[in-house]
Amino acid sequence: MYKIAQMEVIPGRPDINQQNIIDQINLAKDEWRDLIVFPEMAVPGYMLGDKWENDRFVIDSYRKNEKIIEATRWKITAIWGNVLPEFSQNRKWEDGRLRKYNAAFVASNWALITNWWSWEAVIKTLMPKYREFDDERYFYSTLKLAQERWEDYRDYLEPYELIIDNVRRKVGVIICEDMWDEDYFAKPTEILKSKWAELIFNLSSSPFGNWKQGKRDRILEEKSKWIELIYANNVWIQNNWKNIFTFDGASVIYKNWKKIAQAKSFEETGITLKTGIENEKEEIEKIFESLVYAIKEYFKLIKKEKVVLWLSGWVDSAVVAALMTLALWKKNVITVNMPSRFNSETTKDLAKLQAERLWVKYFTFPIQESVDNTAWEFEKIFGKKIEWLVLENIQARDRWSRVLAWVSAIYNAVFTNNWNKSEIAQGYATLYWDVNWSICPIWDLYKTQVWELARFINTKHPNLILEEIINIIPSAELSENQDVDKWLWDPFNYEYLDKLLYQFVELRKDPVEILEYFRDWVLQEKLNLDNPVEKYFKNTLAFIADLEKVYKNLNLFFFKRIQAPPIISVSKRAFWYDLREAVLDDYILTQYTKLKEEILTNQK
Repeated sequence: MYKIAQMEVIPGRPDINQQNIIDQINLAKDEWRDLIVFPEMAVPGYMLGDKWENDRFVIDSYRKNEKIIEATRWKITAIWGNVLPEFSQNRKWEDGRLRKYNAAFVASNWALITNWWSWEAVIKTLMPKYREFDDERYFYSTLKLAQERWEDYRDYLEPYELIIDNVRRKVGVIICEDMWDEDYFAKPTEILKSKWAELIFNLSSSPFGNWKQGKRDRILEEKSKWIELIYANNVWIQNNWKNIFTFDGASVIYKNWKKIAQAKSFEETGITLKTGIENEKEEIEKIFESLVYAIKEYFKLIKKEKVVLWLSGWVDSAVVAALMTLALWKKNVITVNMPSRFNSETTKDLAKLQAERLWVKYFTFPIQESVDNTAWEFEKIFGKKIEWLVLENIQARDRWSRVLAWVSAIYNAVFTNNWNKSEIAQGYATLYWDVNWSICPIWDLYKTQVWELARFINTKHPNLILEEIINIIPSAELSENQDVDKWLWDPFNYEYLDKLLYQFVELRKDPVEILEYFRDWVLQEKLNLDNPVEKYFKNTLAFIADLEKVYKNLNLFFFKRIQAPPIISVSKRAFWYDLREAVLDDYILTQYTKLKEEILTNQK
């Protein structure tokens, strides 16, 4: 019987991963397994950025195969992912770099098993180059290799003949994207099936994403027609630049359109045909698990145990405080409330009560005197009073650059961020304040998702977040015009804003498409709004003005986003490497201008 080793893959540590693989092989021997399969790039890790251009690192990772092959003695077969360097001087990248392949190796009884075409490994055929993936930057594909040699790439996809349960069976091996072939002309799974493969192992390194497992299951179900399809994924965290991705595992076995077994998410474990199936979870629960897992493992990665955060009395900070407490334990979480004269008694009281509910350290650190001193110094030097916006920013920066940085130094901690995706998309934050910190736990959640997450946390951990905090409507409380006790709140209707931003960010829609939905009376349906658009705007002119403002802010405030700390990515499209933006000038499509004039003329 075969076994899937859903292992923790530590990026950039082939030594640790090699030992883990060897330990798992030895355990499989003790369990009398015929075959054990590991994830894609199980030795070096997958998301390494331009570490892949370090030739010595690549060769070192490849040479880790030697001891793994040695571990297969005494009749066990192992399949694992690793990098394959091309040592021939005649075959390099176009710019002269060392050519590399994303490969899967098969070994049994102390020796590599090769296919008829004499290559020592299976090479990945399909190279993803969208979203967070950049395989073509680093790896040569089967397609490119076949084209270079004037050969048929299908000849590179041949099943192995391996012994499983004392029976010689035809086994296909593919790598991650090779299964997600809907929009490619090459179909590796179908090619192997046409060559009578009875089982196909897919070695994956596939990050968690909202609704991704459902799509993954649909693909596996469809491709398991008349065949056994085994999906082996890894767990732990990896990153490309500033996006921290969690790898959920969720390794699974499908046979004849049916899910036979599935591993638990976010857990290093083994899976066989006799493993049960984890109960299906709501998407918000998966997001919750991903965030807690990412925080816990990220703090291990940066060698820190303690975190300091601003507990403001609003839902964003309460959710972050709860996530940090669940991930790092209450003894490692330090919270600070930093009121100015604009902070209401309501939010100050709620912040203290929330800290007591979490059983975490809590300090009150008033900032008004410091803000007044700064304002006085500026007035003395420049001879005029500070404008209201500058005064708001002074409060913000004083909290983070002075207070939280100082508290963090005292506790040998790092401080963290309460920003959400709605705010960052609209630039509703202060430069050199919100864009400080070590990690953004909820940056990839829209404001309405933050509320949803808060309510879910309370179902998982009863009353962990105060209901009063969940129900209060947010306010920045940086001026007389922002006061929760006077019903003076943030300038957004998040129920509408978040659905509009989803169209722009996740779906990459242009404003002209939103205007077309409005013209055709399908905006509520397309945006999945709970209410007709008339509820949110008093007239058409107000709707169009808001549409243009939201889109303009989204593009304009990229310069703030680019300076922010790492974020935990959970959505279909996260800012940073997953959504590669550029500083561009304003441009409105001619089609939009004409359509806008047409709509306003008809309104008149």
